[in-house]
Amino acid sequence: MVLDKREIKTERLIETTFINILSEKDLAKVTVKEICEEALISKSTFYDHYVDKYALLDTIIQEYSRQFQTEIHERFKSVAEHNTLKVISSITQSMASHNKNLSTILKASGVDRSLESNFKKILFQESFEYFTNHEINRNFSSEFLAKMYAEIALASVSFTLTNYENTDLIKQQADFMNLLQQAMLKKI
Repeated sequence: MVLDKREIKTERLIETTFINILSEKDLAKVTVKEICEEALISKSTFYDHYVDKYALLDTIIQEYSRQFQTEIHERFKSVAEHNTLKVISSITQSMASHNKNLSTILKASGVDRSLESNFKKILFQESFEYFTNHEINRNFSSEFLAKMYAEIALASVSFTLTNYENTDLIKQQADFMNLLQQAMLKKI
């Protein structure tokens, strides 16, 4: 189903309004009525697009997860092309531009499928696939390397979101992650 411009604008408005409200209060305290009042839309308009606030949150989580999946996939593809720093920089810039939204969604509680668990799953799957398909490090299993990589990379994401305004720290973080990735990929 193709959405027209009005539907896209309405969904963006609802999502932006929801994230703004969610940045100020817990998910359990956010109401559809409040979202509608802030967005200046009727409840029927909200329900034309989403079943409830949890469906709205899930939609936002899925959008960020798809974007993250693409960026991480490109990062592992770039390892062979030796342009990992460029991809890390791209991911960091993308995260910095969405800092408030990502921070808010990552903090959202009361949700079975959180953005953090999706990010961790994506990081594990992409790194496991890479480590399994490339003979890189015989001292450690692909599963161990993938789990460690996912945990460290997720910490890196959190660091980026916390320190996105400090370009020196972000550059150091990108350099550190690149060194870490190179060490994991070495045939030891």
